[in-house]
Amino acid sequence: MDAAVNLREQPDIKELFEILQGNGLKKEQQEVETLVDYLESMGNQFSQMIGELQAMREELEKMQDRGIRATVSRVLEGAENKTQEIWGKVSMIGKNLIQSAKNALAVFREKGVNALRRAVSAMKIPQVLSAVKNMMHRGAEKMNGKAEKTQMLAQELHKAREHRRNVVRILTGKRAKEPTEQAADKGILAKVQGVFLACGKMYAGMEQKADKALHRLEQFCRGAEKRPSVKADLKQLKNHRSEQRSVPPVNKEQLR
Repeated sequence: MDAAVNLREQPDIKELFEILQGNGLKKEQQEVETLVDYLESMGNQFSQMIGELQAMREELEKMQDRGIRATVSRVLEGAENKTQEIWGKVSMIGKNLIQSAKNALAVFREKGVNALRRAVSAMKIPQVLSAVKNMMHRGAEKMNGKAEKTQMLAQELHKAREHRRNVVRILTGKRAKEPTEQAADKGILAKVQGVFLACGKMYAGMEQKADKALHRLEQFCRGAEKRPSVKADLKQLKNHRSEQRSVPPVNKEQLR
């Protein structure tokens, strides 16, 4: 599933929505719609993250220190590759959903509504959302960890610069100065750290969105379980009438 693919416009997905709605399968319709909406919301986020990581690698070429540049470039490349990998897994979920919709429609045409209900249940949409939520959580942890490492690298570079300056002072007969606190970094490493933090927030946002989607499904299912079905109402009414017919008539003589 490419970032530009609109799942709702896929013929099999559109037809599945129509069939589910037409046959009153509200729970199944809610599940499929929830997953479709969630997957469609992710494309732009991943495109943005990958674009920012690639742009940062290009800007890193301006850094003069080749050793530091190579180190940070590897960290950025690793973050980009990991994000591409996660997006690939999410894309595969979208492709599988399209195929599952096609299979469900074929089952419905051959075996009917109950088979369609089982086919949608076999998609295990709540479990899929839970798995994606965990992926987003790990993605956020990875990005935040890389941001922390970049900050530590910047601090070590600051200490190294301070040390070199003191060496020069000592060699020229001057007293060494006490190390100064690192000022707010506005250089390339600060930008790299900012990109990692921004990506971490995007992952966290997608994790929260998956959690909310799961919560909505749980609420909908609980509500559906509490609502009595039409069949249940008719059965209860039929039983009530049967009970009324089974009551023996009152003997007027007994009332005197």
